[in-house]
Amino acid sequence: MKNVSKKIIFVASALALAFNMTGCGPARLLMDTYAPPKKEKEVKKMLDNSDSKSGFLELEIVNTVVNAKGVKSDKVFNAKLLSSLKKFITQTNFIAINTVEMQSAMSLDMKVLIFDYVETPTTIKGTIAVEFNIRKEGTVFYTQNYKYNINRYSKSGFQGVNKGTILAQASDYLAKKLIKDISPVATQKLVALKSLPSELEYTISYARTGNFEGAIKGMKKYKGEKSAAYYFNLAVYYEALASKTDSLELLTKADEYYEQAMALSEGKDEEIVSGKAKFDNYYRIIKKVADQKRANAKSSTNDNFELLN
Repeated sequence: MKNVSKKIIFVASALALAFNMTGCGPARLLMDTYAPPKKEKEVKKMLDNSDSKSGFLELEIVNTVVNAKGVKSDKVFNAKLLSSLKKFITQTNFIAINTVEMQSAMSLDMKVLIFDYVETPTTIKGTIAVEFNIRKEGTVFYTQNYKYNINRYSKSGFQGVNKGTILAQASDYLAKKLIKDISPVATQKLVALKSLPSELEYTISYARTGNFEGAIKGMKKYKGEKSAAYYFNLAVYYEALASKTDSLELLTKADEYYEQAMALSEGKDEEIVSGKAKFDNYYRIIKKVADQKRANAKSSTNDNFELLN
């Protein structure tokens, strides 16, 4: 029987958060951004050996969940596990899902190692363990086991909780564990703003309270000398505003102002150089995401899974 597979590109979406840092020193903003996958070395090895053109990890999900020898899983759990993988990957809206049949592609397969589930009127106990393997042409590049323990007790019994809801929670947990290990991770970065002329100090206050639009508008009105500090802060304001929605248009403006700050500081200001380097990583991801989203619009999806037990 031919397996229908899914091609998945992992990427993380990001939101922005302004944080009012108090205390001595320059004003700071805390913004959400991206960090490398937890299993960065393994992901790099997979990318080096893959046919990916996007720079992201591309996988075919084998749409069957198999059991280890002597293990009898549950078809409901198998279906929920596949569904959870798709749900947590695609909820960012930055994922390519296409029906593919490529022998040379990286593929993700799943094996249930442990499936113990015991339910009584007052207790629900069990353990579910799944092995995820990513391989290409028979060579395994990544293997990881994840376990979910079930231990619930209720003297009065379980109302509104049944085996289906427990298995859904287990599948969600296991899928998220895998995805967090091999996909970019949403994190936060702290950016120190530059000191500005007194006429522009209010823009820093605006930014620290999340009013990035007001901060940008104030900067744009300024008629005085525009230094590297001016362009750096303006770039940060645009980046912070853009990261609320991962807006490529706003990030392009931020990139423009970072470049001007770099030029005026002649690359000698460590804070500007560091800020630009961290921004470049985020900007690069969002540009690739935009390209992938355009490709997604031209692709059809096939959501049918066949299960083997």
